[in-house]
Amino acid sequence: MQESEILSLAERLIPAYQSEDFDNVLAMMTEGESPSVKLLVKMELNKMMAPCTKSVDLRGRVQGECREYELDGRKHWLDDVAFNEYQKGTQKFGSYTEGVWNNLCNTRNNFRVMQQTGDDKKEGLTSADSPFEVEPVTLGFDLKRRESRLLFTTQVEIRLPGGQLVHGVSVDVSASGGRFKVPTAFAYKQGQVLDVLFTELTKSSKIIGLKDPIQYRIVGVDESYENDAVKYLRVLRITDTDIIQQVIEESLQDTSRKSKQDNQDKVIRAKTRCYEHAYLKNACSLPLFFSDNELKLVLITDNNQPIWRYWHDELNQQNLSGLFNHQRMNRIFDSNSREHSNVIYSFKHAHQGKQLFFSMLGSEASPEHLKLFWNVGAKKESWRAFRFSIYELTDREREDLSQHSDELTLTTESLTHYGILQEIANSTEGPEYLELGKPKLPSKELNPFRQTRNNKVRPTCLFFDSKSPRKEPRYQYRTKVAVAYGQQKIQGSTLDFSKHGLNVTLSSSLSVKAEDMCEVSFIELQVHDKKLALSNVPYKIIRVADKGKHLQLAIEENSHTVKTIAFLNRLIEYNRQKLVPIKEVLPTDELLKGLHDVLLDKLLCSPVFVDNRNGGLRPTTIGISYPLTPYLGFLAKLGHEHRISLEPIFKGRSNSLLAAPMKHVQGAEPQYHEVYIAVVKFNERIRSFETELSSDFYSNNDRITFIQKSLLMGEFYAVRVSGVPVFDPNAQLMREDIEELLTVSAHQARNLEKELAAIVGYSEFVDVTDEVLLRLGIDSDAS
Repeated sequence: MQESEILSLAERLIPAYQSEDFDNVLAMMTEGESPSVKLLVKMELNKMMAPCTKSVDLRGRVQGECREYELDGRKHWLDDVAFNEYQKGTQKFGSYTEGVWNNLCNTRNNFRVMQQTGDDKKEGLTSADSPFEVEPVTLGFDLKRRESRLLFTTQVEIRLPGGQLVHGVSVDVSASGGRFKVPTAFAYKQGQVLDVLFTELTKSSKIIGLKDPIQYRIVGVDESYENDAVKYLRVLRITDTDIIQQVIEESLQDTSRKSKQDNQDKVIRAKTRCYEHAYLKNACSLPLFFSDNELKLVLITDNNQPIWRYWHDELNQQNLSGLFNHQRMNRIFDSNSREHSNVIYSFKHAHQGKQLFFSMLGSEASPEHLKLFWNVGAKKESWRAFRFSIYELTDREREDLSQHSDELTLTTESLTHYGILQEIANSTEGPEYLELGKPKLPSKELNPFRQTRNNKVRPTCLFFDSKSPRKEPRYQYRTKVAVAYGQQKIQGSTLDFSKHGLNVTLSSSLSVKAEDMCEVSFIELQVHDKKLALSNVPYKIIRVADKGKHLQLAIEENSHTVKTIAFLNRLIEYNRQKLVPIKEVLPTDELLKGLHDVLLDKLLCSPVFVDNRNGGLRPTTIGISYPLTPYLGFLAKLGHEHRISLEPIFKGRSNSLLAAPMKHVQGAEPQYHEVYIAVVKFNERIRSFETELSSDFYSNNDRITFIQKSLLMGEFYAVRVSGVPVFDPNAQLMREDIEELLTVSAHQARNLEKELAAIVGYSEFVDVTDEVLLRLGIDSDAS
C-alpha cells in the first residue's frame, strides 16, 4: 500500500481513536491487507494524535499577514488561513496535536506548498494593476450619526450557544456593539447569543470586570471577501455593563491617540458624505414619500427625470397618483412587514387622442394574467418594468422631516413611508417577456389594470439640490396674447414669462396636447415695436392644464425667432427693477440633510464614479453597503488590497459602457445595458468566470442556454448597468463637509476636492438576476 493510502486510512480513523473498539475498527478498515499495513497505519495515527508543544511562526512563510495569537497556553504567529486551520484541526483531533501542527505548516497559501503545486505560477483571475480596480466607500455609514467606534484589535474567546469555544479577534468596538473576525470552521447564525471574553485585555488592562464574559447578539454575518478562511460577526451588546466604554476611554487617554482617532473619523466622514451627496444628486431611481396610501412628495434629479416624464400623459400631467392608487397601496400594506418590494409592469396605449396607462404588480395577478400583460405590453415601445421598494419611516425620521413642513408646503409629520422606483427593464428587453407565449385569455381581461385619469392628487415635486435647475429666471408679467392651433385662435394673457418660455391662461379651452406646436401673437407688445414680427411666433407646448385653458410654452429657436428672443431679453433688462421674479421652491441645506439620512438608509444599487485623470475614462470609486449583494460579493473576491474588481463588467466593453453613454452631450440621458455573469465554482472557490452583454446573444435560446450552463456549473448574475455624463460633480452640501475637513488636514481636503472635481461620468449597477430568470421562465432551483 502506498504512503498516500496509509495517510488516508489514518485520517479516516481519527474519530475512532479514543474509542474502546478502536482495534476492531482498525481491523475492519485494513481487512485483507498485510500485518505491516496495519502497523504502519497505527504508527501514523499515533504520530498524528500525539500532543504537541511546538509553537508555529508563519511570518514570511505564507501569502498573508500574520499576527500573534495565544491559543491553549501557547503563542503562535498565524495568518487567517492558519488561524482557521487551527480551529478546524483542534476540533478534528480533539486538542493541539502533531497532526494540527503539520496542517498549520502546510496550508494552501504556504510559499513552499504553492511552489510544489505550481500555484505560485498561476495568474489570478483579475489583475491588481487593472484600471478597473475601484475603491469601495460604505455609503450610509455616517460616523457623526453613530456613537464613537474604535478600531481595536485584540484577541477574544467566544462561547457559542452549543458550548463550542471559538478564538477570534475584535476588529472594531463601540460601547454597544462591535465586529469580530472569526474562523469559518464553525457555523454562525444571526440572532445567536455569544459569551465573549476579552482574553488579551484581561492581561493588559486593570479594569475590574473584564475577566467576566460579556453577552452579545449576532446581528449580521459577513463574508471576508479577501480570504474565505474567516468571517466577520457584527454584534450588539446585551449585557448591561459599561466595561467596554471604560476600555475605549482608557485606550484614548493618550491625547495624541485620541486626536488621531478623531481626525481619522473626520476624514472618513468627509469622504463618505461627499460621495453620498454625489450619489443622491445623480441617482437614476425616483424617491417617493407617502402619507399612508397617498403619494405626497417626489424628489427629482437630472438622471431620474426619464422615469418622472414617463408617467406623464399627452397633456404632460403626472399619472403616478394613478399608479399608486389607494386600493393598490392598501394591498401592499396588508402585511405587517415594515419593508415591501414589488415589480411593476407598465405600458401606454393611445386611444382617441389620449394616453392610457396600464400597470400591474407582479404580486397582484394570477400567472396567466401576468403572461397576458407581458404579451400585450412587451410589444410596445412604452413597455417598462420597475422595482418598487417601500419602507416605513421610523419615529426619528418622521420627527426630523416634521421640522420642514412649512418649507415643503405639506404636513411632513403625516409622512409615513419612503419608496424607491427603479427602472429594471424597458422595450429593449421586451422580446424576452414574450418567451412564455400568450395564454388563452382575451385582452379585455387587462381592463382592471388600466389606471384612472385623476390629476386632482398632485404630489409636491422637489429638485434634490439647493442650486436652481432653471436655465433662466421667470418674471411675473401680464400682457394680452392670442394662441393659434390649427383653425383655433383663442385670446388670453401671460401669467409669467422668460426669454424662452411663457405661462399662459386662455379665455376658453384649446384642444392641444404636450409636444404640439402652436403660434403666439403678442397683441400689446406689438405696439412697442411695430417693425418686429411679434405675431405668429412658434412655440412648443410643454404642459396643458385646466382642460386646455392653461398652457406652458417654450419658444422654437431658429433664425426667424432670434429677434423675438432678443426683444424679450431687452424687455427684461430695461424693466428689471419693475419685474417681479417668480420665487422658485428650492430645498434648504437643512432640508437636504434631513432627506439625506432617509435616502441613504437603504441602498438598492451600487453607484460607480468615473473620472478621466489618467487620460481616459476610468472607474475609481464604488458606493456599497453591507452585507454585499451576491454579485458584488463576487466582484469583491476578485479585487486586490481591499478593492473591488469591475473587470468582469467593463473589460473589453469600455466603449459601450463608458465612452458612448458618458460622452458630454447636453441633454444626455442614462443608457442601459444588461451584463450576464457566469461563475464557475469548485468547493465554493471561484475557478473562472465569463461575462456577456445580453444584447450580444443572437437569440433568446442562446441567452437561455448561457444561463442554464451558468447555474449548472456555479452561479449566474444579471446586472443592469447605466451610464451618463456628469457635467457638474459638485453638490451644494459638499462644501460644508470639505470645509470641516480643512480644519483637520488641508492636504487631504484639497485631494478630496480634486478627486470629486475629476468626476466626469456616473454609472449604477442594479441586480436584476431574479427578473431575468422570471421573464425567461428559468427555474434556478431546478438547474
